Amino acid sequence: MRADLFIDLGNSRIKWRLGAGQPQQAVEYGNGPLDAVLNDVWKKLPSPEHIWLASVAPDRIRRALQSWTSRAWGVTPHVVTVQPEACGVSCGYQDPGQLGVDRWMAIIAAHDVCPGGACVVDCGTATTLDVLDSNGRHLGGFILPGVTMMRRILARETGLNPALGVTQSMEWGNSTASCIDLGIYKSVVSLIEQSVERLQAAGVCDPGVILTGGACSLIKPHLQLAHEHRDALVLDGMETFVQEPGK
Repeated sequence: MRADLFIDLGNSRIKWRLGAGQPQQAVEYGNGPLDAVLNDVWKKLPSPEHIWLASVAPDRIRRALQSWTSRAWGVTPHVVTVQPEACGVSCGYQDPGQLGVDRWMAIIAAHDVCPGGACVVDCGTATTLDVLDSNGRHLGGFILPGVTMMRRILARETGLNPALGVTQSMEWGNSTASCIDLGIYKSVVSLIEQSVERLQAAGVCDPGVILTGGACSLIKPHLQLAHEHRDALVLDGMETFVQEPGK
């Protein structure tokens, strides 16, 4: 029996898994032709039974991927979307269609990992934080620029050097570069810690903290709270989502 292919198509990376529970693979696709990237990384993959796609990329990128899979394998991806409720989780957005589907899949996975409540932090092109209570209610969250984007914006607006300047043991910056990096990292850490403290103080839940995304390795050394690092959180959520009856 052929395996299913799960794809998380972001703004800068494609992440995928062929077969339930298999390791996640990932590649940066940049600004070049997507076909060339897919020819390089997928040309030797066996044809999947089904393809499940969660995409926050521009429509042209999504269409290019769908066109490639149709030509290469004769399989058109099923595009996963956000619903008001799924897999025991209710969406906290007033308009669920505005929530990024990658965040929705990560929230669904987090509900399995931390049924008592979760704080889900995705450190990608943007940094997002979503909170989930013990009843499976998504309470909402925050969006801020990603680590790389913050550094690039600061460099552009001030002319300061955006180069990496931090070692993991540093507590305080001792150069312009290290002050920039620590300021960025600790702003994310402060948001996580304050969110957890407020949930605890309000008696909402004692959430588990789950980190995912390509830049979370930069945040982890500065986070004092107990946490889990799950690179494939979005794909895990997709597997749970597609197993629900009616999908």
